Amino acid sequence: MAIAMLLAAAYPALGAIVEAHPDIAERLAAEGFQAARDRATYLARLRRRIDVHAGDVTLVRSELRRFARDERIRIALREALPASVGGADLDVTSGELSALADATIEVALSEAQQAVSARFGTPLIGGSVSSRFVVLGMGKLGGEELNSGSDVDLIYFYDTDEGEVVPPGPLSGQRASEPWGEAMQRSSIPPAGDGGITIHDYWSRVARRVTTTLEAITEDGFVWRVDLRLRPEGKNGPLVNSLAAAERYYESFGRLWERAALLRARPVAGNLELGYEFLSIVAPFVWRRRVSPQIATDMISLVQRARAELPHDASRDLKLGPGGIREAEFFVQSLQLIWGGVEVRARAQGTLDGLRRLRALGYVTDREGREIAEGYLALRRAEHAIQSATGVQTHTLPTDGEALGRLARLLRFKDQRAFLADIAQHRARIAARLLSLLPQGSQPSSRWLEAMAALDQGDREDFIAALARDAEHILQGSMSSSGLELPERFRDLGNDLFELGRHPDGLLGARTREAFTSLPEILLDAVMDAADAEQAARYLRLYAARLRLPAVYTNMLGADPRLLRRLVEALGSSAFIGDALVGNPELADFVLFARGAPTPEVIRRSIVTAQEDAAPDVDPEEALVGALRRARARVTIDVGLADLSGEMDTRATTLALSTLADATLEAATRFAMGTPVGEPVRGLTVIAMGKLGGRELGYGSDLDVFFLFDPARATPGSPGAGPDADTYFARCARRIIRLISVSHGAGPGYELDTRLRPSGSQGMLVTSIDGFARYHGIRRAGVDAASERPVGVRAAAWERLALLRARTSAGDPELGVEAISIAQQAAYGHVEDFRTIVEEIYRLRGRMERELSNERGGRRDLKLGRGGLVDIEFAVQLLQMRHGNDPRVRTTDTLGAIDALVAGGHLPPAQAETLRDGYGFLRKLDQRSRVVNADPSHLLEKGAPGVPSLARRMGIRGRNAAEAAAELFASYGEITERVRATYDSIVSRLGGPPAPERAGAATEQSAPSSRVG
Repeated sequence: MAIAMLLAAAYPALGAIVEAHPDIAERLAAEGFQAARDRATYLARLRRRIDVHAGDVTLVRSELRRFARDERIRIALREALPASVGGADLDVTSGELSALADATIEVALSEAQQAVSARFGTPLIGGSVSSRFVVLGMGKLGGEELNSGSDVDLIYFYDTDEGEVVPPGPLSGQRASEPWGEAMQRSSIPPAGDGGITIHDYWSRVARRVTTTLEAITEDGFVWRVDLRLRPEGKNGPLVNSLAAAERYYESFGRLWERAALLRARPVAGNLELGYEFLSIVAPFVWRRRVSPQIATDMISLVQRARAELPHDASRDLKLGPGGIREAEFFVQSLQLIWGGVEVRARAQGTLDGLRRLRALGYVTDREGREIAEGYLALRRAEHAIQSATGVQTHTLPTDGEALGRLARLLRFKDQRAFLADIAQHRARIAARLLSLLPQGSQPSSRWLEAMAALDQGDREDFIAALARDAEHILQGSMSSSGLELPERFRDLGNDLFELGRHPDGLLGARTREAFTSLPEILLDAVMDAADAEQAARYLRLYAARLRLPAVYTNMLGADPRLLRRLVEALGSSAFIGDALVGNPELADFVLFARGAPTPEVIRRSIVTAQEDAAPDVDPEEALVGALRRARARVTIDVGLADLSGEMDTRATTLALSTLADATLEAATRFAMGTPVGEPVRGLTVIAMGKLGGRELGYGSDLDVFFLFDPARATPGSPGAGPDADTYFARCARRIIRLISVSHGAGPGYELDTRLRPSGSQGMLVTSIDGFARYHGIRRAGVDAASERPVGVRAAAWERLALLRARTSAGDPELGVEAISIAQQAAYGHVEDFRTIVEEIYRLRGRMERELSNERGGRRDLKLGRGGLVDIEFAVQLLQMRHGNDPRVRTTDTLGAIDALVAGGHLPPAQAETLRDGYGFLRKLDQRSRVVNADPSHLLEKGAPGVPSLARRMGIRGRNAAEAAAELFASYGEITERVRATYDSIVSRLGGPPAPERAGAATEQSAPSSRVG
């Protein structure tokens, strides 16, 4: 079997296990091994396997060990494979291992508590409330970065000693919630009657049983090795502690290493709420308000002491050796402990998550963050491979040539020499970065002395040449050389930086260099460390040229270098943000003092505040447009920064941008209608379609909307209630469009697309609610049938499909409710000839791909291309239309619809997973392309200069730019092929693609351009 052979070749220790137990490979092949699994999935799968052995505790515990063993093998297999065939990188597999540990610990805790309760009774507080207990995961488990061969570092806590254990009564054999729990109570626990015990004793017994269940070695191995030495007082302390006892200990005796340990603490089993309560109690101990750079010195001393105790050559130790995993972790934890007391957003349990947060806050440059992250991942990949290959908990590189060669091949290196060189380079960088945190001036003298001398003399050519000499080893090929000589490669970069010194108060000006002697070095370091040094320098020059009073910003940045690094980092990371700042320099404050990820409530409040702050002494419409543009720019920058830093995922980003558009439309509608503050808009509603309707808006997306009016709902006595209501509401709609889209110096507006209205671009700009109902063949509720004009179904299939995403965005809320009711009846009804609908949509999709997608050669179209977003959306929408009688599937949200279709049994989980993964990948790629490259298109092109940066922003970590770009295209191809296969399967199941002779036929009613979906 291929799986067994691959495991044997990659990991001899695991290969031996699979050879002894061939059912493991058979199960992996049958169940599939590619999909990531979370805690809930593991719990469900584990309990299903355990239920088979209900009644036999020995077999249950054996199954627990086998389950953990099988999943570790599955995860190791994923690490050995490239992403294109179901593999996963270490951050994903470490998360899976941590989720596996969480689930197995939860099951072990359930068994232990049932067993102890059956014998000794129930621990109660105040006679009626159950005592609570939590298992905290520490170290790599707490950071969700577990190794395949890791111990699990655990601490046990319970709520209070103020209670009692009530002995079991005659009915104490109550059934546990899980079937296997009942059997354990009946078969393995001695009868009650051993005498009363304290709550502390009760939880100590539970903790001992959990520990034994996890680490006891049997013929099936063990679940996890358990390390309890991080608990209060270490190995000499009690096994479990109440919250009060723990608080007293940390207040009185807590040390720096315990602060660092608790930084990564995470509730993993038991009462998780109690765990978060504990973390809140010890937060003042962990996160000190006083900023102390000395922490870095003390942390470095800790790692050096641990290294001195190694029994082997430290240079071979990937964890504790110089520049090893521990130093990468301590780099992040040192900065978190220094700044986390004053900046809550710096706090995170995981190393990579913490690094992202520190970079977003300006405490770490992009280059520092990239070097630490890439080095950490390279060392962890090697560590995982060594442990899986040997079956031993080791962090040392093998000395055997054959083992080292196998390791190099497994990690996709040409040979062991290339592997060792790569590891050495990463370790050197990590070691240098950690030492850079030392506060006692151990940094080398400025590397920019020659460049600064040339700047003092005003010699542009010497400045560029000196910059090239000083910076070449820093950039390490990240700039495009194009075969040019060294100075020429730096010409554009050097010119942009030289311009910053032309004005005396510029960032590199004469007065600035005199007033802030360290600022030039900080600025040049920040530019060279930026994600794109050339882009950072270019936008910095353009931004500085727009400042009317450069000294104000120069003084502010000189006084707080962290702000300067944050500004340069943002400009080097995002052309989108760079364009926004060049157009509106005053928005720099929102980059420098970013407020973090904005919530929908904050976004709506920003628009309301903008309306209230609109200048009263100018034209009201001009004032409103300017205020809305400035608010949009501010919110979009906040969203972009949070998106880049990882504070917001793709779904949160699209929701935030959609909320911003809704709020802006509402403000424009109220103004156009003259609706007073505090009163609802009456008579006109704005219906969102497409991405806005699904709350899936991207950066720079058009707004697909149409307008509906109802004179009966208009304010009595207003023009909207009169005979010329249609003219009045059309005038209001045109004014709304103007307010939203007109050009303005404060920033770009939205492009509104109204072609999804009834009759498309040939129809009226606004439609009455009566006309809307008639167009779709729907009889309005409460309307006298005798007085109503005849109805008829005129809408094409694609129009009904588009209505699945209809949602009220702004305007009259009651009218919006009726409009959506009509839209849903039109979309979900009339399915008698559903096969015809499927065939029409299938033909339409084919035309869009052939005529509109722009795919050719190395160019991919994320939206309209093969396996693109439209495939996913059409497949989901066809299923929604087909199963619309199930109210759960009636949602405008694509991901929500996928979940609802699975819940209703209308979509197989495997296909749902493919659609979900594809949608997440393509949406994220689309968003990242826009925010990194300021590119509004949906195209991905091989060889384009921004692709490597885009790949890294997608979490792809090739060892060089070309490898990262190649991996991005490989992942794209694999994902879109699976999406297309799923799309074809769903279409076939719903009626099948049309016969070959009809496949190329044009539809009778064409969709308006590419606006469908």
